Amino acid sequence: MKIVINGLSEQSLLKAARRVEWYQRHLLVKNREFIKELTKKGIEEAHIHLNGMGDSEPPTFATENPYVMVGSQEGNMRSTIKLRGEDVAFVEFGAGIHYNQVPVGDSPNPLGVELGYTIGSYGMGQGANDTWIYEKDGHTYVSFGTQATMPLYNADMKIRQEYRDVARSVFRG
Repeated sequence: MKIVINGLSEQSLLKAARRVEWYQRHLLVKNREFIKELTKKGIEEAHIHLNGMGDSEPPTFATENPYVMVGSQEGNMRSTIKLRGEDVAFVEFGAGIHYNQVPVGDSPNPLGVELGYTIGSYGMGQGANDTWIYEKDGHTYVSFGTQATMPLYNADMKIRQEYRDVARSVFRG
């Protein structure tokens, strides 16, 4: 944006100041749109990775409609993709070796080891076996575990890949 000041008259300076104020408001609107579009891309990508093989119930989104929050002091904007469900960690990081072709103590999710979510570490080491038995609500089940489909990790990677294209689209329009 170009702001031209024609002389140092009061009217010229006021016009330039109004233009700067307009640009500041416009930039906030565009930033909000940018964050919202990135979040939509992340949600779309996470949807692709919600369902995998195994025993776990696929998680659901806490919200499908991205909400952009603005920080109170610096005006920082952020949006969050939230999944809910009992088995979110299993779907994100995997459980058991049957569907996750990594050694016990490793993780199919690149952040799994760092965060302490490794294959075979949950359920007193049961996931180190190809199958195991557990009880829930008075019933006995045989489990093969859950494939790590990593919806949130993949959403993050998609956002990182596409932020430049989204920025170009939002800020040029």
